[in-house]
Amino acid sequence: MSEYIFSSQEKESEYKRLCLIQDSFDPKSKNHLKKAGLKPGMDVLEVGLGAGSLASWLAQEVGESGSVLGVDLNTDYAIQVKGYDVLEGDILDLELPKHFDLIHMRYVLIHNKEAKEIIQKLYSLLKPEGKLVIEEPDFTLAKWIDANNIDACRRVNAAICKMFELEHLKPHYGSIFHLTLQEVGLEIKESKSYLHLCSGGEDVARLMALSTRALEDKYIQTGLCSCEDIQDYIQACENKDSLGVYYATIALISEKKDLVDECLDEPRKRALEEFPLDDGIYKAEKDEEILACFDLMKLLRKDLRAEAFVSEIRAQIKEGYELYYLIKDSEICSLAGGKVSRNLAWGKHLYICDFVSQIQSRSLGHGKEILEYLKQYAKEKECVSIHLDSGVQRFEAHKFYLREGFKIASHHFSYKIEI
Repeated sequence: MSEYIFSSQEKESEYKRLCLIQDSFDPKSKNHLKKAGLKPGMDVLEVGLGAGSLASWLAQEVGESGSVLGVDLNTDYAIQVKGYDVLEGDILDLELPKHFDLIHMRYVLIHNKEAKEIIQKLYSLLKPEGKLVIEEPDFTLAKWIDANNIDACRRVNAAICKMFELEHLKPHYGSIFHLTLQEVGLEIKESKSYLHLCSGGEDVARLMALSTRALEDKYIQTGLCSCEDIQDYIQACENKDSLGVYYATIALISEKKDLVDECLDEPRKRALEEFPLDDGIYKAEKDEEILACFDLMKLLRKDLRAEAFVSEIRAQIKEGYELYYLIKDSEICSLAGGKVSRNLAWGKHLYICDFVSQIQSRSLGHGKEILEYLKQYAKEKECVSIHLDSGVQRFEAHKFYLREGFKIASHHFSYKIEI
């Protein structure tokens, strides 16, 4: 996980800031959690425990039949821990003992370069149909309406955004993280956004004043504001006659859907029941095996239709295509399709036409396992190389292929023929 920008702050000042956050935002967070279905008996995970007020409330809501676990890089600020468990560490590194009905996170991803990896980890920790509630800010929506030195305040707003960019973070993350939720397979059930329009002296204004004092050096280092600008900004945050939108918060409730079982028709259900149950890599030869691969293949090929899938794969098999799938815990978690061919440019080679893994298992080495199988297969077929294409937008896939020894060897051009 990225270094927290407030990690070097004096403990008493940081505790005061965390208390202001919970005083300002707990009421809305509680509403979101209730809308997400919070009820007695649930197992709940709070990521970014802070001062612990929300975890304490969650423990009361789920009762003795439920459980609450609070996770944070530094749990020292949760002074009164009552009714819930605490675990200190990076959520990406921790091995948690269970899966959860509900996970909540507030103002965590904005500080992390590994935001997508964190969401993927949380997805893997959710039970089927579990809910994920995330609240994140967008600082680019800040707008000063009235202040003694409004230009200075605007310069500090610009410096806040620039500081995040210099840290390789996104100051507007709250407005775009819905894309990552959808990418990992979560279904967004509800979206709310709030512009924090406040007079000086209100909780959010006091919070921003505290944050600005803590991060003054970082703001000045951007070159967009001065020490005098910082002082004018803090004065505006404290002056009840000033007025401004300090930033916006976007809250999303999303649900984990079963990527394999959702909305299957009877033939596909039967196909899933009939494929081999032992862990391993299999070649799809029967129609039932091919059909069982449909849902995972559709993650890669969005326009696929179930009724035409088997016949299309059969047509490709006649031309040398072979489809392989990896079973783990009785589920297809990765698949790859390709064919051995020969040309003047590459000689005899294996071309991988399709390669995809379940989103929630991409950090578990399943893709690597089936790729190693294909490398050995290519050797047995006396191929001299393996080739594939990957969409220009698939950055995570590119990093995976580069880690596995592939080189970016050429550009791929395409031309659509109008019929």
